[in-house]
Amino acid sequence: MTNKSTLDCSEIAAWLADFSGISTGIIGNHTLQRAVSQRLEVTGLDDSVTYLDLLLSSPQEQQNLVELVVVPETWFFRDRQPFVHVRAHINALIAAGLPSQPLRLLSAPCASGEEPYSLAMTLLNMGLPADCFRIDAIDICRQSIRKARQAVYGKHSFRGVSEAEKGQNFQVTPQGLALNPAIRQTVHFQCANLMRCLAETGSNYDVIFCRNLLIYLEEAASQHLLESFASLMRPGALLIVGSAETGKVPSSLFQPIRESFVFGFLRRAEPSSLPPAATNSATALTAAATASPVGNAAARSRSAARGGVAAPASQRRHERPARQPAVETGAERRRALRAAPANAVASKAGRARSSSEPATGQELDECRQELERNPYCDATYLRLAQLLELGNQTDAAIDCLQRCLYLQPNSRQALAAVIALTKQAGQIERSRQFQGRLARLLP
Repeated sequence: MTNKSTLDCSEIAAWLADFSGISTGIIGNHTLQRAVSQRLEVTGLDDSVTYLDLLLSSPQEQQNLVELVVVPETWFFRDRQPFVHVRAHINALIAAGLPSQPLRLLSAPCASGEEPYSLAMTLLNMGLPADCFRIDAIDICRQSIRKARQAVYGKHSFRGVSEAEKGQNFQVTPQGLALNPAIRQTVHFQCANLMRCLAETGSNYDVIFCRNLLIYLEEAASQHLLESFASLMRPGALLIVGSAETGKVPSSLFQPIRESFVFGFLRRAEPSSLPPAATNSATALTAAATASPVGNAAARSRSAARGGVAAPASQRRHERPARQPAVETGAERRRALRAAPANAVASKAGRARSSSEPATGQELDECRQELERNPYCDATYLRLAQLLELGNQTDAAIDCLQRCLYLQPNSRQALAAVIALTKQAGQIERSRQFQGRLARLLP
């Protein structure tokens, strides 16, 4: 067998990106080389050139290679909070009057089915009859879809699931825990390539889950997929992405949700004039600070009414600082970026001043420039909020504090500040919610 370290897989990598959107630069060349090496051994071919010929002519071989490259990782009620928010979102739809047709939900990619089945359990536990909703689930891996349809799971799929939930929804079998048939019947699985199949799925989705796929895709593929999702969603429909993917979601099509650990967006009713997600987050953040107070009064009012905060856009690979590793989790990235720079900015910007002294343009510019270099620095967002508050730009200051809390949910200083500002702005209910969060942190 050809040594995988000597394989030239550049043309196969180009095919993979075109076929599935997957970037070899993200998953790693060694992953593709290992997969191709395995397929060379199985097919008896000698090199990557002859293998590419087979790949281009055989849909079955395309499937075989993709199965080796894509490694699904999922479990029931993964991260939990997005499912809690789905429940609230559906309740809001019910209160507003459900549409005449059943609710439509999409899980893509769905891996081995734990996510769409979690959605089904969420809706059924709300008391919704099965004929009131439809859940579509799509994945490119045939083996994953086969397992999803069987709906028999081992202990790896139940991280964070209580024994009561298991007993309510599963039956013990020699092969593992089998999902109750009534739940299985609510999900419709399809083995398909998301880059090519969405036009056939219909439209008017109320909820779409697409978590931890975008981080593996080429930038153009990510934007194509998100634009396709937007075309399939009702105005106000909910999109859930992974924690490291929020910066990829175009703000012209989706409005971010103000809720920790949901990583959700609402489909805008009309395309917005806001810059796309590739635009640096500091630009969007400080737009209100640089524009005319009169000219932006209506815009600030609309922003407060929507309750949205644009998610940090610089999670895109080409905007990462050079010192950052190529592969790391969102939590690791935020910790690394917060450490030394946060203290440096706080020290630099923390000059003594009177509480009534207005912020200078230089100080605002320093904060914006620091956010351009380091969009994960919660200390910089906190400092910028203080400067905006001194300039009586309350809405923009609240937005900055929301971003600070996104990066550092347990910041007591940011919570105390946002409690005071939301109360000052007459947002009493929001102020009480933040008070509850702060109370839970106090000893």
